[in-house]
Order: sequence, then C-alpha cells, then structure tokens
Amino acid sequence: MIQWIESGKQFGKIFSFEKDKKTIWSSVGIQKWQNVYKVYVDEIEEENMNAEKYLRDEIKRFNTLADALQYIDENTQINPLDLKPCKGQKVFNADFE
Repeated sequence: MIQWIESGKQFGKIFSFEKDKKTIWSSVGIQKWQNVYKVYVDEIEEENMNAEKYLRDEIKRFNTLADALQYIDENTQINPLDLKPCKGQKVFNADFE
C-alpha cells in the first residue's frame, strides 16, 4: 500500500455507517499529488443525497504519509488499512483543492 501511494496511486473507499439512527454515506481517499499527501473525506446523510447536503466535504494536505494516515484513522469511520486501490473511477480529483 505504501509503495503504491508513494507512486501516486489513489486509495479509497465508499461506505456507510450508522450515527444517531441515521445512515451516513462516506467517501475517504488518499493520494500523493505534487509532493504532498491529499486526504479527501465526505459524509452525507442518506436522506440528503439527492439534495447533496453534505455534513462534511473536505480535502486536507499533509507533508508526510504518516500524518495523512493518522488523520484518516482519527477523523473518519474507517481504518486506513481498509482503503483499496482505486481502479477506474476515483474517490476524488487530486487536482482540485
């Protein structure tokens, strides 16, 4: 995983979890882009998907892979080791900020 991220491959996952008796959908992705590590996180209640009313929609920049993975571990509902290589469609566009 580390070698692939270091080479610029995007890892991510789209998943759901329960919070306050509501289903929340989340996307989490990580990619090394122009010598920084970008982490994308969004969260949206299932009932608000059509209206695109996100609870959270952010891209964070980190100088080290360790810091980026720690952010995912401490600030999302997924273990960074559960992220998978993105084949075809990506979780986010690393060119946007």
